[in-house]
Amino acid sequence: MTKLIYLSDTYLANLNTKFKHELIDDIGIALLIDQTIFYPQGGGQPSDVGYIKSENTTFKVTSVRLNELGLVLHYGEYIEGEFTEGEQVNLSIDFDKRILNARVHSAGHLLDCAVSSLKLAHLKPTKGFHFPEGPYVEYAGILENKNDWIDTIQEKINDLVKENIQISNYSLSFDEAAQKNIWAPPGKSARVVDFEGFEVCGCGGTHVMSSSEIGVVNIRKIKVKKGVTRIAYSIK
Repeated sequence: MTKLIYLSDTYLANLNTKFKHELIDDIGIALLIDQTIFYPQGGGQPSDVGYIKSENTTFKVTSVRLNELGLVLHYGEYIEGEFTEGEQVNLSIDFDKRILNARVHSAGHLLDCAVSSLKLAHLKPTKGFHFPEGPYVEYAGILENKNDWIDTIQEKINDLVKENIQISNYSLSFDEAAQKNIWAPPGKSARVVDFEGFEVCGCGGTHVMSSSEIGVVNIRKIKVKKGVTRIAYSIK
């Protein structure tokens, strides 16, 4: 398994570690590293991009995936040279994209906090799309008079940003997660994200440290179809 350093530090942009080996699959060339700061695409969040370098070799990382064995696959192309097994390498992510992705992801969770605060208990969050291009949160349930709610949700999320709510993450044991109705792999821990004052939820994504770091969140539109309510948002 790859040690997932990004889980504990959103703001770490560089890391020295060891190259393990490479493989080639249907996607392309993938590098396996002992530990990584690169976030692999998943949970509605895009992967990090950046570079893996040694003294004589540069590999450009264009996408990252996590496989069923817990290995992080860093896909991309060699710009120069090749790595050897056990070689010391430096990982560097595109920090601006990392923080943008973290802000967008945190904004999706803050939107859910706003919905929760408005006592819309019949709306159950089911899916989040946290790419910078057109993010949204989907709920099982119908929000009647949907357009009348846009200003109300907007006002609430504005208030939550101003409150500078602290955002933290930590692990729960399998039993602790079960008590909170949070899924965890059998016998393993669950990583949760905690927006202070709200219920924790299971999440493996990257987040900023407070709601004020998210910036301005705009509620773009609300769509209701086939028993599903989708609330689209943007940040700036």
